[in-house]
Amino acid sequence: MTKYIRYALASVCFAASVACLALWWRSYSHADTLRMRNQETFWRAESIRGYVTVGGWTSYRTSPVDFYSATRAWAPDFLWEVEHAVRQTGSHFGKFSVVALRENWYCPHWYPALIFTLAGVGVIRFRRQFSIRSALIAFAVVAALLAMPLML
Repeated sequence: MTKYIRYALASVCFAASVACLALWWRSYSHADTLRMRNQETFWRAESIRGYVTVGGWTSYRTSPVDFYSATRAWAPDFLWEVEHAVRQTGSHFGKFSVVALRENWYCPHWYPALIFTLAGVGVIRFRRQFSIRSALIAFAVVAALLAMPLML
C-alpha cells in the first residue's frame, strides 16, 4: 500500500515539474498573472520571460467582495516594459531577488522544476530503512538548493 502512495506522490511531483517547465516555455511569448485576495491579504503570481514572481501585501481596506482575477497577455512590448521596470528598481532581472519593498520575490522557472524533480526522486528512493548516508545526501542536496540563489 505504501508503495502505491509513494508512486502517486512521485507522479504528482513529476507532473508539477513538467508544468513548471511548460510555464517556462510559455512565458517567453505570454505573460500570465494570477491575483487572489484572502481577507486583508492580496497575493499575486506572475509568469514573465522565464521567471516566476510571487508576492503579497496587506490592505486594510475591507471589501465585501472577494477578489480573484487571472489575466493573460500576448505582448512582447509588455514583457520588455516589465523587465525594464525591474531593472530600474536596482534589482538584477533574471536572478533570485526581491522586487521593490513589498514581500515579493522572483526566480527562474527551472528552480521550482528542479525542486519538484528532486522531491519526486526522493520519494521514489525513500525506503523503510533510514541511514546516515541518506541523511547526508539529503542534507547536501538541500544545502545546494539553498546556495543556488546566493551564487546566482
